[in-house]
Amino acid sequence: MPNYPLISTPPWHFRLAKWLIRNRIRGGFQMIELAERMGWLNSDCRYKLSETVGVDIPLYRRVNQLALPDLLAYERPLVKLLTSTINDFPRPATWIDCGADIGILTALVTAGCRELKEIIALEPNPVPFPYLQRNLAQLPFPARANSSAVADFCGRGILAYSPKDPSDHSRFLAPNEQGELDVIRIDDLEIAPGQSVALKIDVEGGELAVLRGAAQTLANASAWVVAFEAHRDVVRRTGIDPCECIRFLSGIGNLQTSVAECEGIKLDPARPYFQQVDEKITNVVCISSPV
Repeated sequence: MPNYPLISTPPWHFRLAKWLIRNRIRGGFQMIELAERMGWLNSDCRYKLSETVGVDIPLYRRVNQLALPDLLAYERPLVKLLTSTINDFPRPATWIDCGADIGILTALVTAGCRELKEIIALEPNPVPFPYLQRNLAQLPFPARANSSAVADFCGRGILAYSPKDPSDHSRFLAPNEQGELDVIRIDDLEIAPGQSVALKIDVEGGELAVLRGAAQTLANASAWVVAFEAHRDVVRRTGIDPCECIRFLSGIGNLQTSVAECEGIKLDPARPYFQQVDEKITNVVCISSPV
């Protein structure tokens, strides 16, 4: 991780560029590219999300270049649904973030939660991992970062690149006995039975494998919510339909299922997901419900 200065407000040209981009006015992307070439974005910006939650954003890293309005709007429907669900649990939840990157979603969810028992964030990519550790240290609840990948086996693997998107955010786990990554299951985290569990999964196609490796943890939980990304291009690459994840979770307990970005859609788990949802990228939220 570069030793760049920590600032509390982004440079004016960055804020202007992001304003242009948000308002679909030409010139914003060119300003960002110029600032990158000139080294004007070689800094980390610390944003305050609440009195007790801060998050450091590496402005030089393209996939994390967020102005404050972008950060506050990040996955807003998902954050709203998760925080309201977690706050309704009868006891503080253990929050588990699979594919945490630098911890933005974890910070946003934490800022909206009255209390969390523990925060566990897993990110196998060594580039964002130091930022994840730094951001977890700013949270008001017990938190730990884990550099392992997550699946339904214990072993080794590598991070492969998507053929359609070479960015870090699209890399996915490929099993490899000589790989540089540790691979674990959620069940290996030894979450005590009877806890409330909130599990977020964004692993670019490995969602069903993560769920298989979390089955015992969810079955032992007193209450749980699972959120996972559904991406049309990833489904084409893997052949795994998001509704397979819903059907798997239905075998663990009764579900209330919704699409965070599409209120009113009632999913039929027996039908292909993208025959029911038009958007390219959405988040599916499954909440355990009493029998």
